[in-house]
Amino acid sequence: MKRWVQGVGEAALIAVLLVACLKSGLYFTAGLYPVWIGYGSLILFAGVLALALRVFGREKHATAGAARPWPELVLIACPIILMAVYAVHWLLGPLSVQGTMNQLLRWGFYGLFAVSAISAARRQGGRAVLAAAWHAAGAVLCGSALLAVYGVIPLPYAIAYSANPGISATGARLAGLLEYPNTFGMLMAAFLLERLFALSALFRRESEAGQARLLRAAFPLLPYAAALLLSESRGAWLAAGVALAAGLALERRRMLAPLLLAAAPLAGAALLYRQLAAALLAVQPVPGLLALAGVWAGSMLAGLGLCRLARSEAAVRRRLAWGAGGLLAGAGAGMVFLTAQERIVRNFGTVSARGAMYRDAWRLFEHAPWFGQGGETWRLSYRAVQSNPYVGSQVHSGYLDMLLNTGIIGTCILLVLLAAAGWLLYRCRRCLLPVFLVFVLHSAADLDWSFGLVWLLMFLLVAWGLSCERAPLSSAEANSAAAGLEPHPELVRQRLWGLSREGMLPASGRVPLQLLWLGIIAGGVMLAIRGEAGYRLHQEAYYASSPAKAISLLRSSLRWNPADAAAALDLARFLQPEEARSVLERSLSYTPGHSGLIFALADNAIRRGDTAAAAQWAKVGFSSDKFNAGEQTRSLEGLFRLAKRKLSSGNAQEARRIVQAGLALYRDYANRAKDHYGASLRNDRDFRLTREAMEWGRQLTRLERTISETR
Repeated sequence: MKRWVQGVGEAALIAVLLVACLKSGLYFTAGLYPVWIGYGSLILFAGVLALALRVFGREKHATAGAARPWPELVLIACPIILMAVYAVHWLLGPLSVQGTMNQLLRWGFYGLFAVSAISAARRQGGRAVLAAAWHAAGAVLCGSALLAVYGVIPLPYAIAYSANPGISATGARLAGLLEYPNTFGMLMAAFLLERLFALSALFRRESEAGQARLLRAAFPLLPYAAALLLSESRGAWLAAGVALAAGLALERRRMLAPLLLAAAPLAGAALLYRQLAAALLAVQPVPGLLALAGVWAGSMLAGLGLCRLARSEAAVRRRLAWGAGGLLAGAGAGMVFLTAQERIVRNFGTVSARGAMYRDAWRLFEHAPWFGQGGETWRLSYRAVQSNPYVGSQVHSGYLDMLLNTGIIGTCILLVLLAAAGWLLYRCRRCLLPVFLVFVLHSAADLDWSFGLVWLLMFLLVAWGLSCERAPLSSAEANSAAAGLEPHPELVRQRLWGLSREGMLPASGRVPLQLLWLGIIAGGVMLAIRGEAGYRLHQEAYYASSPAKAISLLRSSLRWNPADAAAALDLARFLQPEEARSVLERSLSYTPGHSGLIFALADNAIRRGDTAAAAQWAKVGFSSDKFNAGEQTRSLEGLFRLAKRKLSSGNAQEARRIVQAGLALYRDYANRAKDHYGASLRNDRDFRLTREAMEWGRQLTRLERTISETR
């Protein structure tokens, strides 16, 4: 029973990681719902079974053990505490109920995965399972991306094309299954550094019998390095460089031989990068794969040859080996610089845009510094506070995003979590610290933490490091092992539950804790089921055979998930104005400040002929999305037509009121457009005074004169 449950749990751990890779890194919460349901249900079943065995089994044999180390407890507790913070936001009324629910589900899932990974780390054979999960995720991410480059696997969004030199020096960047080059590059840097520093331990075994193992360990260096370079992520390159320097400072002379072995594969990766970038990441499969195999095999053999030469007793051969290694490293760095010099030395427009984002985010943070405003605060609010028309529904900093969502309180919890993770790695397996440093550094300047896969890999990395420190057996386990017997059933149940001899509580206090944990998992599963049902019904509505069917599906979707603003907007388009108004206002109560809902309410008021509401919602819409030229132009058109209808019906007073409101909004829009016309600031949203808006402004002015003349 024990081995079966452990085997299922370990297989599920690996399966969750692979599914997360295939679902765009769990960036979209809709992709998280089915994973939460499946994995949560499995853990819930195992937990109920373990609790039943504890309650109805031999409880009198339970023994209290030593306390679990505090960093390990912090690592488990912090995701649950952050989940509780979002739950409090949900109860108090956040800016976005949907966004807060999404973050609540995410942190609950991260906590569930962390508990599972750390429990696996404490089991016999858990180290091999965690290592297999890490390497499987790396192989899937890197292998699929490179095979997409060579045309073997069709991945529509694996390559991001751009003619803007500020975004790509070569015109194409590798994004892989994540569909985002920067985070993909960061993960490739993490996998590359893990392999590089793993070689340090292997080189301590000098026997010739270890050569095959050494080659296997170094085998992924070239594809990881090539994928990192093809991502063209300057942030990932910089984070990898800083983490490498920190790791070298920790390992010192023990990294000399691994660096010599890695010099040839890294130079080969630079050569591949230069060739593939020149072809815009589009090469013929057969010749391309043959070239890859040749460079790969040649670089591995060259690296191994350099290592053997460096171990020679002759000083001349050793100097030759180190000279050749330095030459290869210099050649690789030169090829990378020549290929990407446009991004390395100039074209820092994205950096200036992020600077504007960070300044705007800081002003938004000052509105609620201690507790934040709930999940996805930036996504909902940035259009109202942005200082120039950049595109950025993500704030491009995990720490700033946490500050906006949960304030200083939640960010302190996050920092404690990261500190505990770093301390565990430092204590248990220092060679993994550079890998962890890549996650911590790059997330400060990009949106990595919006990808659930990144958090799963971070928790997996820490659990893997923890598994390298084998804790001593308790007296009961040692006696059973010495006698060649199976462990006591109570010890089995404790191990399965993850609160074994390291548990903090005595046996009498564990049942309430387990019930609380089971309740959290069950609640998460139910929320995921509701979210998944609402999402599926919304998707089905797009392909409905008739408007009546679409309306029915959208109503059902909102019953499952009433906070879904997108479903409410789609439903309102099918309904009569008065009924649509009710749907939109109810949805706005879940997401105050949603600019799409506000502009829809302005349009709805125009359709209903409600002049006061039309002027009010249009004004709110202009302030909630300052640089949306399209919506503002449509609002001006609607206000003009409403004023004309009122004047035709003989209601000149209301027509005058709506014309004055429209002209005030037009002047505000025109002044903002004038301020940004010809400015050096980024204008990703193409914000300008449109010809249509100028026409509606002239029409409103003429209508105002007409109304004045008729009085």
